[in-house]
Amino acid sequence: MQVLLVWPEIPLTYWGAQYSIKLLGKKAVMPPLALITVAAMFPQEWTFKLKDLNIEKLEDSDIKSADLVLLSGMIVQHESIQDVLTRCQNFGVPTVLGGPDATSSPEKFDKANYLLLDEGEITVPEFLADFQAGKAERIYTAKGKKPDVTHTPIPRFDLLNIQAYAHMCIQFSRGCPFACEFCDITTLYGKTPRTKQPTQVTKELQAVYDTGFRGEVFLVDDNFIGNKKSVKEMLPELIRWQEKNSFPFWLYTEASLNLSDDDELLDLMCKAGFHSVFVGIESPSMESLRETQKYQNNGDLLTKVHKIQEFGIDVMAGFILGFDSDKEDIFDRQIEFITKARIPMAMVGALNAMPATQLFQRLKAEGRLKEDFTGDNLAIPNFVTTLPTITLVHGYNHVLSHIYSAENFFARLKSLIQAMKGSRNKTLGRLRLDGRLYWGQRLLPALFRLVTSDPLGGEYFRFMTWVWINHPDKWMFALTRAIAGYHFIKYTAEVMVPRLTAIEEDLQRNAKTLELVQ
Repeated sequence: MQVLLVWPEIPLTYWGAQYSIKLLGKKAVMPPLALITVAAMFPQEWTFKLKDLNIEKLEDSDIKSADLVLLSGMIVQHESIQDVLTRCQNFGVPTVLGGPDATSSPEKFDKANYLLLDEGEITVPEFLADFQAGKAERIYTAKGKKPDVTHTPIPRFDLLNIQAYAHMCIQFSRGCPFACEFCDITTLYGKTPRTKQPTQVTKELQAVYDTGFRGEVFLVDDNFIGNKKSVKEMLPELIRWQEKNSFPFWLYTEASLNLSDDDELLDLMCKAGFHSVFVGIESPSMESLRETQKYQNNGDLLTKVHKIQEFGIDVMAGFILGFDSDKEDIFDRQIEFITKARIPMAMVGALNAMPATQLFQRLKAEGRLKEDFTGDNLAIPNFVTTLPTITLVHGYNHVLSHIYSAENFFARLKSLIQAMKGSRNKTLGRLRLDGRLYWGQRLLPALFRLVTSDPLGGEYFRFMTWVWINHPDKWMFALTRAIAGYHFIKYTAEVMVPRLTAIEEDLQRNAKTLELVQ
């Protein structure tokens, strides 16, 4: 059986890092972990071929030579998923679709021959048994069950074109104990985090290591510390593996802000080689946080963020505009918080209601939904907001323009580096200019290209010179953040600001037309 695995294209987004990875000579940030995990669940005597549309084109010959095409994807990949399904249908090749987009909105995928919804550990074996017996049904669901991830196989990292990716990824847990109104994680994966065994984690890292990859590895957990007991049992094993292999990987993950309340956990993460954590802060407004049921963020947010940073772990963070509780001052409040919190990489978005969320259901009941969720960075809210839409768009543009000017980005990064002085995290010191960790091969050429060919090259040169003089032990960390910031700065200036400005101008024209009609 010839199986074609297809990972649909991800459009230009903040976290796609498309501008930065080009500097590094790579084609995508990280590989499709879901697909290579599912591949490990299929009969291993079958032949597998992976086509990641973020690094290469899908040729007609790829489809024609396949007996079965497997796809997975997120909502942001919806358009690409539909395109692949259409092409496969035209060639008469059966398709199997899974992933968050299909699970949230199965009714949108009439072109898929089979839909494997929910988690693959349950639906894949059921589908395979029926498929091989010639009696496969069209839709398979987990019927409310959540799989034991201790039985999840090691992903097929051998299927990847390792050289195409800037980072690698593995998973330790699924699910989150919190229930933020706008989030679909608890609906998809449950409120009880399920974790793998410590030895599973190190075996997966070993599989990545065996490919020859060295560098950054993302633990893709919904909330890495959702089950603190399990993560504290796993981290010592991870530390031992990293020490045994001379720390070949620099780690980062996602976690809730209550990480700041646990010094033992922070210390273990430092020792294991974690350099960063993405945290959903969402808003400095306590009213908005209570509205969205983000109770875990109660308290002094600045102190909590600073506590994590002082351990030597960078805080990347998500912020949302457009809560019902937001007032017109929320835009300046977000800028002020991001600046004081010294967060260089802040993902700011307008609130949208995703399917399979409490927010979607509430707004639907209130008759406020306007259109489907697209996953687009630039999407204005898909519901009737409390703040006027034109105010929200103007404020959103203002926030992005401010935080991602080169001057303000580097000011926050400088402040962060100064705050990390004397931290207990040895991860930064392990970044060396040697071939074993590839830093000299990847990062220095990228910096050279920035300094010599980009209009903002002088800004990067002055910043890196400042770090070299004042904080030489953090020079490599600063370089990775400067390169990452290049994407945020360029994407904001070339894509976000022009399009948000156009949206605002269109809204103004429509308002004037309405006034004339009235």
